[in-house]
Amino acid sequence: MSMSAMTRRRLLGAGGALGVTALLDACGPAGPGGAGDDLTIWNNLSDAQQNDYFRAHFAEAYRGARRVRFSPKPSGTIDRLIQTALAAGGGPSIIVTPGPSSFVAAYYSAGYLADLTPYARKYGWSRKFAPWALAASEVDGKLVTLPASYETMAFYTNPATLDDLGLKAPTSREEFEDFCTEAKGRGYVPLAAGNADYQGANEWFVGVGLNHGAGPEAVYSALAGETKWTDPVFVDAVDRLAGYFRKGWFGGAVDLYFTNSFPTVYRQLATGKAAAMISGTWEFANLPAYFGKAAGNDATWDWTTLPALGEHVPRIVWDLAIGQSAGVNTNFGDTAAAADYLNFLTTDVRTIITGIEEMSFEPPPIHIRAADFSARADRRIARLYAQLSAATSIGYTTWTFFPQQTETYMIDYFENVITGQLSAKQYCEGIATRFATERAQGRVPTAPKPGGGLS
Repeated sequence: MSMSAMTRRRLLGAGGALGVTALLDACGPAGPGGAGDDLTIWNNLSDAQQNDYFRAHFAEAYRGARRVRFSPKPSGTIDRLIQTALAAGGGPSIIVTPGPSSFVAAYYSAGYLADLTPYARKYGWSRKFAPWALAASEVDGKLVTLPASYETMAFYTNPATLDDLGLKAPTSREEFEDFCTEAKGRGYVPLAAGNADYQGANEWFVGVGLNHGAGPEAVYSALAGETKWTDPVFVDAVDRLAGYFRKGWFGGAVDLYFTNSFPTVYRQLATGKAAAMISGTWEFANLPAYFGKAAGNDATWDWTTLPALGEHVPRIVWDLAIGQSAGVNTNFGDTAAAADYLNFLTTDVRTIITGIEEMSFEPPPIHIRAADFSARADRRIARLYAQLSAATSIGYTTWTFFPQQTETYMIDYFENVITGQLSAKQYCEGIATRFATERAQGRVPTAPKPGGGLS
């Protein structure tokens, strides 16, 4: 279950992501092994506190037929460790991946993910999960993972900094450009940003550029194969976004964007050096260490929705993402027991809500209401999930709705666009080429229609 910011920070470079199929196909399934009496799950949480909490509340608290053993793994190596263990005929009973577009198809094709379709009716998953999330979790018409967390992008601010600047969070392209121009002109970093710790951060901003610049209708049309990624609406959106980078609005300058670490980004927002930050809801678990009592200051943070950056784009668009998927290892001998644990892990509302309140964990895409939260909940977090559950205009994140090789290209080559080595048109041509190949192979996850909301 995606419990921390680490989900989106796995090393999904070309070597790791694109080598999965080759690794698994070369070895082939080794047959069931190592079932034992216990269920096992590996996960990559932020720190020892989160590991201890997960072990106590999401592993040891489970009261099913089998005991659950949890093993924490480093964020940078967990995917490779899982791949190696699977190829050797072992691995954890529950396989976690960074969302449905990363590794899932390769694992399923190699025979390592059990078909969960028979259990969907037993546990009523179609009533518990948002339909879009279950649809995106299918491969070849079979449910092979459950969405263990979901997330969205947000516009983060330090209210005191906005007061000092006399600015409000922008809601339109004009307001956004005025906001960044004013902040930059007065010596602030308009948007704290950096990818020194994780190159995959590039896709957060590419996704924002597409969904909020070209618009959800255009993105959905291209995902469905009805239009091309080379259409002017996408080229213009990428070119506009790259221009914002070259103006120094993201991270202060292009060269600084490449060297800024995540702690640097958070400190800039907390100390008032940056006017705002665009990032995902995984930051709910990270920001408290830099704001308020824990950080020894009186700084506060808040969030709002992202501004529209293009014509005919809805004022509010919620970028949908499955942050982590979880499936059952076919090397484990008791699929029914593992499915029962998956049901607990992803649908036990009381356990999930408590995890949000106490650890800022990201919940699965189940139906959550404001009334589900207790008085001790961080109202900013409760407000987001209540609003997200009721969202009517949705966008499409690259790590959930784009096929794997296309996603990897978008991450890697966006850097060439912002450094001027590749034009926006050439970048979109590269997306189109890879996407066409993967779409022909049936590797594009199912996306919900825009404007239909989450229900």
